[in-house]
Amino acid sequence: MSVDPPRGHGTRARAAACVPGASAAPSARESNTMSGEARAPVGGARAAHVAFVTEGGADVGLGHVSRCLAIARAALGEGARVTFVSPPDPRVAELLRAVSESVIEQPWPTDPARALDALRVLRTGAIVVDSYKATPDFLSALRELAPVLAVDDTAERPLPVDVVVNGGAAADSLPYRRGADTELLLGSRYALLDPRFADLPPRAIAERAARLLVTLGGGLSAVDLEAAVGAADAVLEAGTIDVAAGPYSASARDLEAIAQTGRNRVTIHRGRFGLLELMRAADLAVTGAGMTLYELSAAGTPAITVCMADNQRPNAGAFDRAGAAPWVGCAGDTGLRAAIEQALQKLVDAPAARAAMAERAHGFVDGRGAVRVAQRLLRLAASRRKEPCGTR
Repeated sequence: MSVDPPRGHGTRARAAACVPGASAAPSARESNTMSGEARAPVGGARAAHVAFVTEGGADVGLGHVSRCLAIARAALGEGARVTFVSPPDPRVAELLRAVSESVIEQPWPTDPARALDALRVLRTGAIVVDSYKATPDFLSALRELAPVLAVDDTAERPLPVDVVVNGGAAADSLPYRRGADTELLLGSRYALLDPRFADLPPRAIAERAARLLVTLGGGLSAVDLEAAVGAADAVLEAGTIDVAAGPYSASARDLEAIAQTGRNRVTIHRGRFGLLELMRAADLAVTGAGMTLYELSAAGTPAITVCMADNQRPNAGAFDRAGAAPWVGCAGDTGLRAAIEQALQKLVDAPAARAAMAERAHGFVDGRGAVRVAQRLLRLAASRRKEPCGTR
C-alpha cells in the first residue's frame, strides 16, 4: 500500500459542504477536546456521574455497546465518571471494564425494578440508554432519577426522555414520537464514534487495491462472511484480505475453512473490538451499514455496504444515493457474492473513483459526534445538579 498519495489520489474531507448531513467545522472547544488536552468538567468543577444502560451479545451484537463506549470515552475526556449497567455477558463486560471498572451486570430488560434501585443508589447526574428493549415506562421511570438521553435509530416507540440521539445519515426522515421538551440530535454530525476517529490525517489511495477489509458486524454471519471473502478473493491478485469476525460470529473451524480456501492471503481477526488500524491499512472494505460504515468514513477508507439488519437500510440508502458507498445487497441474499464481486471489480483498479467515494463518505462523518453528544449531556446534567435526586 502506498505511503504517499500517488498522482494526486490522496483523500481528505473536502466534500463536507455538499454532502447531506455533513458536519460543520469544529468549534475551538471540540478541537481542544479531540487533541487530548486535559479538560475541566463541563458545567463546573465537580465531576458529573453518567450511567449507561445498554446491552450486547450474540443475539444483538455489539452496536449498542459500541455507541455507549464512544459517549463514555468522550465524557471521561470532559472530566466525568461513568458506570455501565448491562445484562451479564463475559465479552461485553470485558469491553465495558476496559473503560470503567464500574460495571453492574444486571438483566435490566427482564428486571427493570432492580435496575432502577441500583441507579437510585448511584445518584447519577445523567443516564444514557441504548437498547430497543427500553420501554417507554422504563424510560419515564429513569427520567424521575436524572436527565435521560436515549440513543435510538428506529423511532418505533415513544421516547419520553430529555434528549434523543440518532447519528444516522437519514435520521431526519424518521417520525420520532416525543414530548414537547425533548431535544433531538439527529444526523451524522452526531455519529457516535470513538473519539480516536476525529482529526485523522489524510491517507493514501493506492493505484490498485491490494488489501481489503471484510467487516460485517459482531453477530452471527458465517454465510455472508463466506460470500464477501469469496468475492474479495476473486478480484484481488496476490493481495491480503483482513476479516474482522465478531466475537459471536462463526466457529473457529468455519472461519479457518474460509481462510484456507482463498488464493490470496486471508487473515482472520476474531473478536477484535476497535478496527481503526485495520481500516487505515485497507485500500477498500466490505462492511455492514451500521457503525462500522461511519468509522470507515471517518477513517477515509472507501467501502461498499451489505445491509445486515433492517435498521441499517436508511444508512445504506443515504450513502448509496450520495455516491459515498455503493449498497450491494442484504444479508442472506442468494446473489450476494456475485453482487459484491461485481462492485469490487469496478473499484479495484479505479483509484480516482475510490478517492471520490472516500471524500463523499468523510463528508458525512468527521468523528466528533460523541464529543458533541457528551458535552450536551454534561451541560444538561449540570443544569439539573441543584435539584434533589429523584425529583423533577
